[in-house]
Amino acid sequence: MGFAVLHIQKPKGNDARTSAHIERTVNPTNADANRTHLNQNLIKYPDEVENRTQAIQFRIEHANIKRKISHNQVRTLQVMLSGTHEDMQSIQAAGKLDEWCEDNIQWLQDTFGKENVVSAVLHLDEKTPHIHATVVPIVQGERRKAKSEENNGKKKYRKKTKDTVRLCADDVMTRDNLERFQNTYAEKMQKYGLERGIKGSEARHISTPQYYRELFAQNEDLKENIVAMKEEQQEIYDKTRDLYDRKDEAREKFLSMHEYVQKKEKDISRIEAHIGKLKQDYEPLKTQEELNTIYKFFPMMKEQIRIARFCEKIGLAFESIKKLLSGITLTSKVFKFYSPEHNRHFEAKDLHLKIEKDSDNPVKMHLNLNGENIMEWFRRKYQRLQEAIREKSKQQDIGEKKSIRI
Repeated sequence: MGFAVLHIQKPKGNDARTSAHIERTVNPTNADANRTHLNQNLIKYPDEVENRTQAIQFRIEHANIKRKISHNQVRTLQVMLSGTHEDMQSIQAAGKLDEWCEDNIQWLQDTFGKENVVSAVLHLDEKTPHIHATVVPIVQGERRKAKSEENNGKKKYRKKTKDTVRLCADDVMTRDNLERFQNTYAEKMQKYGLERGIKGSEARHISTPQYYRELFAQNEDLKENIVAMKEEQQEIYDKTRDLYDRKDEAREKFLSMHEYVQKKEKDISRIEAHIGKLKQDYEPLKTQEELNTIYKFFPMMKEQIRIARFCEKIGLAFESIKKLLSGITLTSKVFKFYSPEHNRHFEAKDLHLKIEKDSDNPVKMHLNLNGENIMEWFRRKYQRLQEAIREKSKQQDIGEKKSIRI
């Protein structure tokens, strides 16, 4: 039995970076861009809301909060929900991932309030399936610290009514609450073979940027060690040469030193090999940072790359993709397209294929088939195929019943 993973934290710095990571407007290095289309938004936004950042502001503006919110006040709690890698893979392979997601959303809404859970995104483009949820910490009633301040002789605090609405992350993130969250979440996850982690464990979550900073620091330390060891090696060689000049009386010391030098050379080779491995891990990060900078200032380039990869997957040739990206409409009498979502080919006749911008989001592009988003066309064709299969099966059942009567 594996462990249920529940991690809750207050955001540090600009929360827009978190939105970029969750909504994949910036592609992280540990995510597979070819699987990003499998990610799912599990919470439907209000009609006038388009993204997570707007959803947070919408909830705050419509919560009937009377007290002014300061610029540095915590507006959200970031909640990550998952499980041990092997167990999450088993849940997905058994076809229970949708049910797992529904139970997670139910737990979030029961725990923090349905309206306070403004966003939840399932990530399937990383190693282990997990959910990033966003909670606006809106509570009701008197401040938790009010009574202790009054007892300590501070200025008397005027108690608020029980239905007073406030934005207060501290009242949610109490020690008792955090322990209760872990307990109730583990109870919810028991049906999937996931249990609560060890109480009082000193294990702590390390963010991706922190991990790579520590990796880089370790790399620099190894480089310094190599320099020091090479200086020591040279010093040993100098000493052995001097001793060799003294011939017999120094022979034993020379051999001992020579053995020591050989050992150090092996240590240096091992460390240099390790540094080579670290560089292989680190260099792609620098490249990805440069790509992310390009994507930031040229957002259409990232979208064009995404749509070009999609066109390749569905079976379009390189020259056809170039024409589509230049704005040309492709026509054909008959063509078979491959649907990655349904793992099958579908035939289209008298088709007009064109890449068009999203009317609601100008940096988003769609591949349209005869004026319809080809993803929707795939789903419609697949639905018709399933209906035909069911109808054929039904007719076969009727035929068997008739033959039995005869």
